[in-house]
Amino acid sequence: MLFAIITVLAAAGTFLGLAFHRFRTTREEARSTILYAELLKKFAAWLALRTVQMSRRASPRAWWAYLKGLPLWGEPVLAKWLHVCLFGSFLYLAASGFVFAVVIPRGLFGFPLVGHVMAGGLFAVCLVITVLFEGRAFISVPKPAGLSLALLDPRRMGITPARVKLWAFWIFVLAGFLLTVSALLPMLPLLRTPGQKFMFEFHRYSALASVIAAMVFGGLELFSRSRTDPAAGAGAPGN
Repeated sequence: MLFAIITVLAAAGTFLGLAFHRFRTTREEARSTILYAELLKKFAAWLALRTVQMSRRASPRAWWAYLKGLPLWGEPVLAKWLHVCLFGSFLYLAASGFVFAVVIPRGLFGFPLVGHVMAGGLFAVCLVITVLFEGRAFISVPKPAGLSLALLDPRRMGITPARVKLWAFWIFVLAGFLLTVSALLPMLPLLRTPGQKFMFEFHRYSALASVIAAMVFGGLELFSRSRTDPAAGAGAPGN
């Protein structure tokens, strides 16, 4: 029960944080006031309007058209299928794991559990390949810093969407590694019952961390693409 509550609160908080970032970045009224109460009131009105718009425009046909228009399908063959396997396995892992953990008290069992194990192996392999061949793009190498008061400049220590996206990627990678370890260790004759229980909880919270990191990375990536190329985000239901 506690894990279900934490999951719902974490997912809702992440969604609201991403929505507030979009509101503050794109809406003029968000920059017209410094009063928190007034800002939250305008954000709530904007969020309600966006929710109504998305509910009216969203449909299976619209989502299918949006998926077909993703840049993923224009990538080279190997990169395309690597990403398809990575995203597909992760989506199944998240859906099967959290639906059974939050909605069904018994937990994961039966054929969904078999699929969960198989998707976990595919996800681990694809994640390693992704880090080896694409991880370099998510490494920020700063310029050599001199010993001066410029190091204390808050503008150089600011949290930007680009930095948050980098952090989200590596948190996702770390959580994926911990997911793999916490899934493999209980299969070995190394842990007693308390250790098995600990690994079970550790696996669930690692999964939650990976989902939150994926939400942050995906939200910021889609938002940045829609700003740099409006045509890229125009097909999304609700845009």
